[in-house]
Amino acid sequence: MKKLITLILVIFILPFGFSQNYVWQLKKSGSSLGGPIDVEKYNHNNVYYGSLNKIFKSTDRGETFAQIGVNIPSATEIKCVIIDDDNPNVILVGIEASTDKIVKTTDAGATWTITADGLSFSYFGIPITQDPTHPDTFYTMNGNNFMRSTDFGSTWTTISASFGTNSAPCDIEVFPDTSIILVGDNGTGIFKSTNYGLTWTQTYSTSGEIPTIAVDYTHPGIAYATKWGGGGGLLKSTDYGSTWSLMTGFTGQNMWGVHINPLDGNEVFAGCYSCGTTWKTKNGGATWQTVSIPSTNYQYFIVDSMNVFAAQGNGFYKLDSPFFIPVELTAFSAELQDKSILLNWTTATELNNSGFEIEASTNNIDFIKIGFVPGYGTTTESKSYSFTISETYSYKTYYRLKQIDFDGSYQYSSSVEVESVLPEKYSLEQNYPNPFNPNTTIKFEMPKDGFVSLKIYDILGNEIATLVNEEKPTGRYEVNFNASALVSGVYIYKLESAEYISTKKMLLLK
Repeated sequence: MKKLITLILVIFILPFGFSQNYVWQLKKSGSSLGGPIDVEKYNHNNVYYGSLNKIFKSTDRGETFAQIGVNIPSATEIKCVIIDDDNPNVILVGIEASTDKIVKTTDAGATWTITADGLSFSYFGIPITQDPTHPDTFYTMNGNNFMRSTDFGSTWTTISASFGTNSAPCDIEVFPDTSIILVGDNGTGIFKSTNYGLTWTQTYSTSGEIPTIAVDYTHPGIAYATKWGGGGGLLKSTDYGSTWSLMTGFTGQNMWGVHINPLDGNEVFAGCYSCGTTWKTKNGGATWQTVSIPSTNYQYFIVDSMNVFAAQGNGFYKLDSPFFIPVELTAFSAELQDKSILLNWTTATELNNSGFEIEASTNNIDFIKIGFVPGYGTTTESKSYSFTISETYSYKTYYRLKQIDFDGSYQYSSSVEVESVLPEKYSLEQNYPNPFNPNTTIKFEMPKDGFVSLKIYDILGNEIATLVNEEKPTGRYEVNFNASALVSGVYIYKLESAEYISTKKMLLLK
């Protein structure tokens, strides 16, 4: 059963206050170091956790785990785990051993290959970082030598030596869609490169360690960094890491892990190394909640607002709350009916359910909103929903539901796939209703990709409105026309492409 999760937020007046509404639960005992958690991009049920010389996988969003593959040869600690989003059987891992190494598997851990050996990672650091814009590109450091791989970690090249610090690196982060890279080290500060790591400038100095840096994927230029030692604290930059400011309330706290919600940059989790506290903000650091967490902190990993994980010294933790109330989605299907697609879904229970946005995609990655269906709010009865789609976006289309709570919290369903029967010829249908006042719908079909225009004219041939004027893929389309600003009378609508022209009349009666 797929569960959509909603959240009731608890508002705190003080900028820092302890909340009993969230509880960290140990889901898998282990020995954490660095950043040993990763989640599959296209299936958030699949969560990975590395401990000592083993990789564990959960298929239920971190509730239970089982080891995959064999033990990683010679590994004494796993420093980071990175899953190939396009092929989860491919995993890249940074390990501590007699000499630090990077290892790779292409068969889900059945065999392991060393791709870089004789390395020197910081003891606590996260040694490998993936470029979010170029997923086959990775960066690592051997001492203060900065290295890059462009083949998902199979081979490595040193691109800059003695990059500016003699201290061991702790974390590397890359701003998406830029050439900007940040490095935090053990004992010197933060360094910035604007040319993919070829040259470096120090942008923050400290006598302590910078254990973790996090980059905001939704607000360009924003990043957070933690300080261990050197007075401690939590740093924030709003200019791509060129300048940094200490955030109020963290002075003296030896901070460690920090992560930003990839879907909502206003939500940030940060933790101290050994004081047993997690800080959580939903408004970019204006106010914070705190919740206790056992053991020492290394990594936070936010999938979305409802799924937050932590790698602690004694294992893998998941954030739970009595306010995570499920909207239980018991069925979700799509079927082709004549020239339309019918989506149907049912829920077992609902609480605080504002409704469902319907989203469509032609590649199962990039989704757009195409409609909204209100929810029932709060009910313990099973409810049924449906949504009809007349416009066919491509031969193969994917649809998913975005369930939204009244406070704006949301969760996605899995997607369903529909293969449509493509039109065999151009056609322009009679608008409906006709006569109309003031709205009517115009449908047309295209048997091939191409540029198409749909325009409205008055009876004298003057252009009144342009409804479509762009490249369109093969498919069936419907367009709404609102004539509230026009006077009653006969109007003409015209569909035109390189190979087809058709006109029809419609009557506006007010």
